[in-house]
Amino acid sequence: MKGKYIDLHVHTNYSDGFDTIEEVLAKAKANGVGIISLTEHYNLSSYKTACELAGDDIEIIPGIEIGADMSAYTAGGKHVCHILGYFISKEIYKLLDIYELDRYECVVKTIKFLNSHGVDIDITDVIKNARDKKSIGRFDIALTLKKLKYTKTASEAYGKYLDHCYVQRKKLTPIQLVKKIREYGGVAVIAHPKSLRFNPEMEEEFIKELVEAGLGGIEVYNPNNGEQKREQLLEYCKKYNLVATVGSDYHGGNRKPVIEIGKGINNNLEISDYNIIEELKKKIPWGL
Repeated sequence: MKGKYIDLHVHTNYSDGFDTIEEVLAKAKANGVGIISLTEHYNLSSYKTACELAGDDIEIIPGIEIGADMSAYTAGGKHVCHILGYFISKEIYKLLDIYELDRYECVVKTIKFLNSHGVDIDITDVIKNARDKKSIGRFDIALTLKKLKYTKTASEAYGKYLDHCYVQRKKLTPIQLVKKIREYGGVAVIAHPKSLRFNPEMEEEFIKELVEAGLGGIEVYNPNNGEQKREQLLEYCKKYNLVATVGSDYHGGNRKPVIEIGKGINNNLEISDYNIIEELKKKIPWGL
């Protein structure tokens, strides 16, 4: 029987999540989730397998999460804006191939930093332990550090090593990214908007710019958005004809606070309005 809840922002170990696709789907089903999107960072690799494993129990919406450079907008705030792309075509790989070259260079730089601090790790070790050998990233370094017994868990590798050697990647601006997602047939949605840390005036101006570029929605129902924040975001959605989407940003592992698929933090998600999906579909740029 299909569940009633929706969660359009979930990660597996095909990007920086800790659970396999099978584990994510099992948890989603147990939590009463009927529609889910596996929004891996910079890849669509988990979609086909998820569809095959989900059967009739869970509907899988194709999705992806890509970072955009916010340095032109914020002086002291967060410099990355994450944009979700739903119903996007595989043509997006024309863009992702460019990201992937830069991603590889960043992995190499991170390894050199670790080497300079006494960690005996090589790029061949990372590729050998990578989940997707065509797309390696920081999480694969974390897995390798665990494999080499520098840490007990992959999540421990971040606090002990990786958080101290972050290498900035090349990114499109938010406007450029929204346009690209739309160009490749997708619907662009701002992920976890609270993380942008704008004041209300700057936030609305930013949203207006993205709307003009083709923005389709905002992740209003996210575990980190309190009632006041949700109300503010809903006002933007009504004013600019945007879809208010729902996503837990589930990663699994030992992250605190604990976030559950479809339920959020202490059940503060649990959204069952399937009309959200229909409204997103209306935003698909057919004919472009």
